[in-house]
Amino acid sequence: MNSNPLVKERARKRFALIVPAVVLASVLVSCSAAGPQQSIATGGTPVPGGTLRMTIGADEGCVDPQQSLGRTQLVVGRAMADSLVYQEPDSGKFQPWLADSWTISPDGKSYTFTLRNNVTFSDGTSLTAQTVKDNLDAIVALGAKARLASTYLVGYSGTTVLSDLVAQVNFTSPNAAFLQAVSTPSMGLISSKSTSLSQADRCLGRISGSGPFVLNSYEHNQLQKLTKRRDYNWAPKAMHQGAAYVDSVEISIVPESGVRTGSLGSGQSDLMMEVSKADVATLKASALPIESRSNPGIPQELFVNPTKGVLTDIAVRQALQLGVDRSTIVKATLTEYNTVATGALSSTTPGFVDLSAEMGYNPDKAAKILQDAGWVPGPDGIRVKNGQRLTMTLLYGSQLYGPLVPLMELAQANLAKIGVGVTLRPLPDADANAAWAKGDYELRFSGLTRGDPDALRTAYFGLDPKLDKLLIAQASESNIESRMKIVADVQSYVISNGISVPLNELSLPLAHQPTVRNISFTADSLLLLHEISMNQ
Repeated sequence: MNSNPLVKERARKRFALIVPAVVLASVLVSCSAAGPQQSIATGGTPVPGGTLRMTIGADEGCVDPQQSLGRTQLVVGRAMADSLVYQEPDSGKFQPWLADSWTISPDGKSYTFTLRNNVTFSDGTSLTAQTVKDNLDAIVALGAKARLASTYLVGYSGTTVLSDLVAQVNFTSPNAAFLQAVSTPSMGLISSKSTSLSQADRCLGRISGSGPFVLNSYEHNQLQKLTKRRDYNWAPKAMHQGAAYVDSVEISIVPESGVRTGSLGSGQSDLMMEVSKADVATLKASALPIESRSNPGIPQELFVNPTKGVLTDIAVRQALQLGVDRSTIVKATLTEYNTVATGALSSTTPGFVDLSAEMGYNPDKAAKILQDAGWVPGPDGIRVKNGQRLTMTLLYGSQLYGPLVPLMELAQANLAKIGVGVTLRPLPDADANAAWAKGDYELRFSGLTRGDPDALRTAYFGLDPKLDKLLIAQASESNIESRMKIVADVQSYVISNGISVPLNELSLPLAHQPTVRNISFTADSLLLLHEISMNQ
């Protein structure tokens, strides 16, 4: 029987608990020691020791950072696996991490990394250039299972081992966003032995990383336990040097936000992820700090598949863009830490263009667009054209996005007013991700965090031939100014053609005990467990 009290509490369906009253990323090595973005929960000398008790809302069913999608699971992945470089959250510049230095060929087709010589993985093996090759080759072999990482390797032609500590990564065409890609946990390195494991075994956590923590145990939908590596001594300059401050991290899966809030207020936990709107007032009344950082990348949105059903009609897609009352939806369902989306990228993403003028709520104009395109109201209010009803499904992962059903229902109600019928299509997270990979969706609710505008390619490639050309062009353009012009064209195309219906900039606030100090975030807005201390 599981002895964790939070898991026991979660099993009680009617449990009641009394709670007390960005610059574009440079391709040069940064000499700055600029650190991760820190919250107000800083100050004082960090005190080593203790167990950080965290609660999160969902378990993706896969703890391999190269296969994870959700931000919360990537926080765990970041603690387990280090990256070749570290991206500063404020400047966007890069610092050495597992790579001491790097060079980029003049044509942008080769990246050569010189590695540190003192790095080991938790299975005792050393970091070598062969490890880099094994990781990148394995990501390619995983294909759609590595949903994020595989897209970062567009045009990958192989890695050449130049010496024990020098690896040259080669592409068939320039990959302008690759340095930022290798700063993410999605491309964090695991040992060569781990890369040879099956996809399923990797998901179960049977991998060895070089990060400050080791996954000690994993119970699906219950617990994830991390133990610090006492020999860890290769963090980037932005972080403190040496082992993590806390000895261990216990991560309990607690889907109900109210129960997470209750456990924090009663002292059963130290930190909760994903604060909901209903819990903000309770947390503030209890003087429990709330922290947040807006995610770069793709806003939380309705991803539109223009190859499916009625969505092949551009008039339908353009009507969706104007038929959603973003301001009302965000205010009614999300916290004060979430802002209305104003473009195809979040405003913290390099190259962001404000397209709010094209996204304003205008149901009358949306209805006229549909009427002019031949979509006329049917007897039940749903429009019809040539006998075809204007209906579609909205796919979402039930564990990760279940708490946001009220938001989806408001969008559903908005669209019903202009004669568009939307049916929610919940699937288990793993199945929803698989459906996305196969293109088996009409609308899809999600977001995508990445500190580079190449997030657009991960999100939309393969949906529209003209758009694909622009996405490939921006990924291949090594001149920053020229690339940003193409990125602007991509954003305009995505919005004007209704391939994206952005709703809100993604921000997942967390709350914690006052004794939890040094809350810090990466450029991708991921919590850094390595930096947290428990000061009494």
